[in-house]
Amino acid sequence: MTFLELCQRLRQEVGAAGAGPASVTGQHGEYARLIGWIQQAWLEIQNLRTDWRFAWAEGAITMEDGFRDYALPDDFASFIADTIYLDDAPLTLLPYRIFRRHYRNASPSRPRHITVTPGDVLRLAGALQIDAPPGEGEVLTFEYYRTPQALTANSDVPRMPEPYHMLIVYKAMVQYGLFENAPEVVQQGNSQMQPLLTELHNRELPGIDMPGALA
Repeated sequence: MTFLELCQRLRQEVGAAGAGPASVTGQHGEYARLIGWIQQAWLEIQNLRTDWRFAWAEGAITMEDGFRDYALPDDFASFIADTIYLDDAPLTLLPYRIFRRHYRNASPSRPRHITVTPGDVLRLAGALQIDAPPGEGEVLTFEYYRTPQALTANSDVPRMPEPYHMLIVYKAMVQYGLFENAPEVVQQGNSQMQPLLTELHNRELPGIDMPGALA
C-alpha cells in the first residue's frame, strides 16, 4: 500500500467521517491526525530493531588517490560486519575510539581498517575513514542497514513486504484509540497487530547461526 492508501485504510478501520483523505498534504483536523499517526506508526515499527532485512542495502564508493575520508550514503545507519571490501581485500571495521588511538595518524602501506567518525549536527553517522590512502579507482563495497524511512508523499511505499503493511494501520489505530478515549479501538489494534508483528520478526530478522556438528 502507498502512504495515501494506508491513511485511507486507517480512516476506514476506525470509522472516521468522510471518504478521504484525498492527499497526505494540505490536510487539517482529523485527517491531519490520521496522516500523522500513520507516519509515526511506521517510524516506531522500524525503530523496534536496527537489523530488519527490509532495511538492508549495498553500497559502493570509488576511491581517490591520497584521500582517506569519504561521505557515506545519505541513508546510512550502520555497517554489516564482515561485508567491507576494498576491491577483493577485506577491511576490518573498528570503533572510532580504537581507530583514533591506533590509526588516525598511521600510514600503513595498504588499507586494512575502517571506521565511521562521530556524527555532527548535519550528519547522524559522520564520515567513513580509512587507515591508509587507497589507490585511484579502487572500489570500496559494503552492506549496511539504512536509517528509518519517512513517509511524506502520496505514492511513498513502506520498505517492508506488502503482506505486513497492515501492521502500520493497526499500530496507528492504537494511537487513534488513545486520542479518542476509545478502548475498544486500542484493543482491536493491539490484538490485530501482535500476530502480524510476530510473523514479521520471524521473516525479517536475521537467523541465528548454529555451530556445526562436532566430528
